[in-house]
Amino acid sequence: MRISGLIVALLVLTGCQSLSRNSDNTGEPENATSVAKIERGICLFDEPPQDFKYNCDTAYWLNTWIKAANQPWSKRKQAIKALGKSASDTIHVYILTLPIDTPYQDRLRAQLALNDIAGEFTATAQEVVNVIAASQNNQIMQLESAMVVLEQENTSRGEKVKALEKEAVNLRKKLEELLQIEATLMDKNRSTQQ
Repeated sequence: MRISGLIVALLVLTGCQSLSRNSDNTGEPENATSVAKIERGICLFDEPPQDFKYNCDTAYWLNTWIKAANQPWSKRKQAIKALGKSASDTIHVYILTLPIDTPYQDRLRAQLALNDIAGEFTATAQEVVNVIAASQNNQIMQLESAMVVLEQENTSRGEKVKALEKEAVNLRKKLEELLQIEATLMDKNRSTQQ
């Protein structure tokens, strides 16, 4: 019961947060300094790490994402295992975990790794990554997490229902035994009265 209340509270808070974000954005004129405007390709880093290729090649990263979206998870997982811990590899891993069939833990691990290096991105790159990938990725993880909690709650309730059904069967058997004993005692009582 507590878990159900917690889930409802989390969903309400998430909804309220979404509504407050939407209401904050409506009715106000768009401020050019707070919103990134892309006029050309974007660079991920002002000064990329050593051996970082494709810093300002948006097409490369988008094509990597498209390729990842068209591969099954098993193939992407093999590609992830071959990658290291460099900034380029971290971005590759993140892109490989964006498709919807990625398991929660792999998705979360990649998101946390990207968060570790995203602070070094240009402001425009940070906003672009957040708008086109990170916010949706986080929302998917929140929904998957809520589904896991609901599955656990349903499993727990199912086990409780099975236990109650078993207890009801046992009580029914005991009641039948008691009724049988009562019937036997009444038969004996009748036979002694005659």
